[in-house]
Amino acid sequence: MPPVGRVATLNATVDAVIFGDGAEAERVELSTFVFVGGAGEDVTHPDGLSRLVRFEKDLSCRWVYRARAKGERGGEVEVVRELVLLDQQNAAQVRFAVRRLSGQASVRLEVRPLVSLRDMHAIQRRDRCDAFEVSEVSGGVKVRHPQSPVPVYLISAGGSFQRDHQWWNQFGYGIDRERQQEHVEDLFSPGVFVFSMGQEQQGGVIVQAALEPIAVADAEASMARKRERLARMHASATASRKDAPGSQDAEAIAALVTAADAFVVRRAAPDGSGLKESSIIAGYPWFADWGRDTSIALLGLLIATGRFDEAQQTLSAFASHRRNGIVPNVFNDQTGRPEYNTVDASLWFILGCCAYFRASQDRAAWDGRLLPACLDIVGWYRKGTDFNIAMDPQDKLITAGTSATQLTWMDAKRDGVAFTPRHGKPVEINALWFAALQELALVTRGGDGAASANLRDLAEAVGKSVRTRFWNPEMGCLHDVLVPSAEGAGWKASSEIRPNQVFAVSLPHSALTPEQQRSVLSVVREKLLTPYGLRTLAPGSPGYQGRYDGDMWSRDRAYHNGTAWPWLLGPYAEGVLRVGGFSESSRREAHGVLEPLMRELLGRSTRTSHLGCIGQLAEVYDGDTPQRPQGCTAQAWSVSEALRVMLMLKGSA
Repeated sequence: MPPVGRVATLNATVDAVIFGDGAEAERVELSTFVFVGGAGEDVTHPDGLSRLVRFEKDLSCRWVYRARAKGERGGEVEVVRELVLLDQQNAAQVRFAVRRLSGQASVRLEVRPLVSLRDMHAIQRRDRCDAFEVSEVSGGVKVRHPQSPVPVYLISAGGSFQRDHQWWNQFGYGIDRERQQEHVEDLFSPGVFVFSMGQEQQGGVIVQAALEPIAVADAEASMARKRERLARMHASATASRKDAPGSQDAEAIAALVTAADAFVVRRAAPDGSGLKESSIIAGYPWFADWGRDTSIALLGLLIATGRFDEAQQTLSAFASHRRNGIVPNVFNDQTGRPEYNTVDASLWFILGCCAYFRASQDRAAWDGRLLPACLDIVGWYRKGTDFNIAMDPQDKLITAGTSATQLTWMDAKRDGVAFTPRHGKPVEINALWFAALQELALVTRGGDGAASANLRDLAEAVGKSVRTRFWNPEMGCLHDVLVPSAEGAGWKASSEIRPNQVFAVSLPHSALTPEQQRSVLSVVREKLLTPYGLRTLAPGSPGYQGRYDGDMWSRDRAYHNGTAWPWLLGPYAEGVLRVGGFSESSRREAHGVLEPLMRELLGRSTRTSHLGCIGQLAEVYDGDTPQRPQGCTAQAWSVSEALRVMLMLKGSA
């Protein structure tokens, strides 16, 4: 059930303009695909790319083509092909506007849908595929596959459907090939939609794919609703800013607000009531909604943009799924069941709840659901819970995991190998623990004074341990993790320079002295900062991997051992602001940290190759130059942290 269990339905359409009739008809292709040839080589076909004039993207994507017939009477047409994802519906439309530029020959447009109806992580192959089932519906066909949980309804407005079952074989997927995964797919076509164009045909040519048997929707009305929502989000986000209209910062913030909207989804309530709850997709195309990512990303995606109802629903949804003080790490892609292997998601959840209450003053949700969930988490962490998560009674620090677990955000694991296990006492977990206790103490101060004082006293003990036990005087920064000694007594400090220490500076409450904070930022700036993210391990360290490439084993090994993460620029820039007292010089420095990402977002990168997804920010980049965008092409916390800190730059602490 979405947002898990997502199914690829309509993969592509094969589009062509037909000039004339009968034996003199001339077909001009508008599509281009990459196929895998017999020797494994790339074969590009048909040649529609040669007719592409330009590409445009805002709330929809548009390809503008010029198609010219060879015959004297045929002439030339302009075809605008537009892809619209219908707002809050499981449906998409491919819309065409055809304008005659010259000639007298009759003109037809043919649109052939290609479908797979397979899990988003899978590949469809003809030789291992049961037969597709095709049945007629009003305006088109319904296509089912025995192994798919959903069908796809393909219908049109202004055209006719002609049955013509075909297989199009050997599509080649270059990114999957780079990842050394299965990368050749066969797609099924149930037939073709045919549209006859008048002399001045301007629109009304639509092919719609939907998971439900709905009529052809009004895409203009759908986009209007989305524009209204984005306008409200933008107005809320920029209410206190004074950027000149049209400035690059204003343009970047508007683009970030639009990008943010793509990650907000709905999931079914756990009580079986049929109600829907808001949630946040961690990244496209692969991820579902993760507890950690959601709690981090909702600050920028929902709270900063004034989407308080959805923020409350999201927090309440994860609160309802918590188990023994742990909110879900992720929901299983196949079953939808929550999985709990995380130590930090619950702490980020507490900070998200406190931020929501501060912004919304929603006393009913805070008192009724959120505060009890937060205090429950603190209680379980103090006494101990699953995955060896527990507070050490001696130094009050949180310890978690074993050498075989991956409970922090550095969670890559493959074939039983946890590449960065970080078991013991990770630095950011205890920075989060300190900040969460301090936030709860402040927020509850006007209510239960004794509880607030108890939380504050515990936080002070945690803070003392953080600034003394994690401090590395030789390097002038923080140890990444305190690991249990092999003898089972005492703790050994890891001196690896990783970005996790930045949270001890950036979070709303820091346990470090001002001198320690400045020193931590200096080391992170020197060793880890890149234009597109913080490296996850300093170059020159044992195990450093500066390139995120190769097979999945190699990529997972590099994932947190040198790969740069854009979302970490948010905490780093916030640390710069906090250490600098939000001075003008600190604002300039923090702004400069985010500038390369803003150029990337707007499609104005100074790089000439390896460009990312226009209008979005990628999950990761290579640690070494050239820094290629890698991983998910659109990542929620990359967008959220950039938006949150861009707004913070003109505000206050």
